Amino acid sequence: MHGGSFSRTHRPGWPSTIGWNRDREQVPGRQCRRLATYSEYRGIQNGCVAVRRKTMARVASATGRYGGRSATERRTERRARFREAGLQAFGADAGYRDTRLADLCQAAGLSTRQFYQEYDTLEDLLSELHLYVDSLVEQHVLDEVARVEDLPMAGRAGAMVRAYLSCVMRDPRCARIAFVEVAGVGARMDAQRRQSRARWVDLMCALFDRFADRGELAPRDFRLTAATFVGAVDGLMRDWTVGWVDATVDQLTDELLRMLLGGLGATDTQAMAEPTAALPPVRRRPRNRRATILQAANDAFAEHGYHRTSMADIATAVGTTSGALYRHFRTKQDLLGSCLREGLDMILDRVDVACANGAHADAALPALVRVSLETRGLARLWQLEFRSLTPVDRIGVLARLVRLTHRIGAAIQARHPGIATADRDALGWVVLSVVASPSNHRTQLPDDAFAQVLDAAVDAVIGAGISRDDCGPTITESEDEPPDPDSELRTDQLIAAAAQLFSKRGFSAVSMEDIGTAVGVRGPSLYHHFDSKSDLLDEIIDRNNQWVQQYTERALAEGSDPQDSLRLLLRYYVHFAMDRTDLVGTAVSEARNLPADAAARYRRIHREGIIGLARLLQSVRPELTLPTARVLIHAVTTVVNDAVRNPRLTRRPDLLGELHTLGQRIALAELPEK
Repeated sequence: MHGGSFSRTHRPGWPSTIGWNRDREQVPGRQCRRLATYSEYRGIQNGCVAVRRKTMARVASATGRYGGRSATERRTERRARFREAGLQAFGADAGYRDTRLADLCQAAGLSTRQFYQEYDTLEDLLSELHLYVDSLVEQHVLDEVARVEDLPMAGRAGAMVRAYLSCVMRDPRCARIAFVEVAGVGARMDAQRRQSRARWVDLMCALFDRFADRGELAPRDFRLTAATFVGAVDGLMRDWTVGWVDATVDQLTDELLRMLLGGLGATDTQAMAEPTAALPPVRRRPRNRRATILQAANDAFAEHGYHRTSMADIATAVGTTSGALYRHFRTKQDLLGSCLREGLDMILDRVDVACANGAHADAALPALVRVSLETRGLARLWQLEFRSLTPVDRIGVLARLVRLTHRIGAAIQARHPGIATADRDALGWVVLSVVASPSNHRTQLPDDAFAQVLDAAVDAVIGAGISRDDCGPTITESEDEPPDPDSELRTDQLIAAAAQLFSKRGFSAVSMEDIGTAVGVRGPSLYHHFDSKSDLLDEIIDRNNQWVQQYTERALAEGSDPQDSLRLLLRYYVHFAMDRTDLVGTAVSEARNLPADAAARYRRIHREGIIGLARLLQSVRPELTLPTARVLIHAVTTVVNDAVRNPRLTRRPDLLGELHTLGQRIALAELPEK
């Protein structure tokens, strides 16, 4: 209860006097005396609380520059993210009536505090989306009518109808908001809908008057005809949106055009035939459309992440509309699941073919390397977007990955007949990380050379088996370890909690309230430490970079020669990754959720770090080119980053020593002579 003004034991329907004076200043004096029911007072009180909440949020909003962007620029970005989240939630997922504010903010990757900086209620967002969709369609229609000004009347009318339908049906989410979700919300939305229909009636009347001015129609009042047509379109599109009408843009255009021309009195057969000749030819759907969509989605999800990629982005890459995507996939989540399931099925088929007809089990490994290079972004999806799958798709993807590791395990068993099952399975996951490592970088090598480097790294892993070289004493927390750059206790707790939640659930699925709850901080005090989730993420990645810099400098200073420095550097890196798994996991998987300039800065720092390690490896192995050295370093870091987050491997008692040994073997893998 807001303000504690009413007792739960008080008789319903009657105003209470408990705490009346505490809230009286929020209600106009005369209105206080006129209140007859609890519900009236409660409605006024809730409105006051909402106003206070929004006012406080706006007063507390940042006005300075962050990351080179002004407060206005950041606010524009926030509103765009809320609109995209609202478009998905209202138009594709739960719908307006069943969407909770917390869920929408989570999808937008923003806090409820930031929502109240922009809107009073969810209805405000729905209203904005409705106006946005309506204005977008109206502008599209006006542009098209102007483009076909020289066509006969039927051609211009047909172009108008087609432009309207193609724009509305391009993204079914927009159609659902415009024709379904805004209906019956309340008096405000009903008035907005009436105003929208009135604008369309005026636009139609102006178009019909133009027909009459050119002598194509007899002059008269066209308002009734326009209102009838607009109402028919509204009802037809509502039925199409909810699935009661199954028709294409062409079919709907023909049907509505016949109705419109008949209402206008254009009954001449030639006039009725003109639109078809004037309209562009119908494009036929390519036979491989589904495969093309899957490839575009795979690339987009791998590059930008699941939450930062919309169906419209994928449709643009394919050269089609969002509506065409929804004919193949029910939701974006279904599309992600299909990318992984069908991509892994293709990999398994290639591996099975290589091992068929009595081929040696080892044949699976080179086949796996080569198909992984052909589907370079696929591994990044299962590494970073597995948590975004539906429960059913998670089971399906895990089953395929387990089947793939069994194929790898058979190859390992062939080389080490007496190897223990647990050790064989552990090596299988390490080999899979090596094979998947190219998805984490953009280093380019000729296909054959790239495959040979990965083949050599895989051979080095399997040849090493599960054993530990003498890599020196285990690192412990002592004065010899690089000092922890963390300082303030509460800030440190927030950073640790955020890193854990980001690494486990993903940046977009975590709100500032989730982070505050994890450390017992609530309300405005949470924002005394960080203005937003992006600030927290930036701090986490910055601290990860500080640690990398410190242990790199220590290894270079302590090493007696390049090979010794490389050994120490691998040792420090493995220890750091095991000790601060959440920090590493967040830096690896969530950096792309930073603002554009901060993300670019991190990519530059990361690339420079990899190049530095590659040059150190070149000092040990002068025969390596820089791209080859970078491929090997990426393989090492991918193995470590995956292993410390894999529950099947973290239970191993000497994982630190094993990873150190495997890292050295990969870095020093013997390549075939040219």
